[in-house]
Amino acid sequence: MGLIDVVGKKWAVCVVSLLGRYGTVRFGPIQKCLSGVSPATLTSTLRSLESARLIQRVPAEGPRGPVRAYALTAPGESLYRSLLPLAHWLQSK
Repeated sequence: MGLIDVVGKKWAVCVVSLLGRYGTVRFGPIQKCLSGVSPATLTSTLRSLESARLIQRVPAEGPRGPVRAYALTAPGESLYRSLLPLAHWLQSK
């Protein structure tokens, strides 16, 4: 699967944008921010982005112990910065 195939999926750009804006985020809060995404779809999206090396899983502590959290990698940061002009353009329309 190529990078365009990964980034072109429905929720991929939303996840990259969310992590770019907020930094390291746990699975639950990602799902809450992206209302309408199922846990299975979000898991699939996160795995695809992780396989493409745009995001990485990082250890984090939750209220009940260790949890899954995600953060952008350097290429993911680059993608996020590249998406910002498009986001600004969309907001102006």
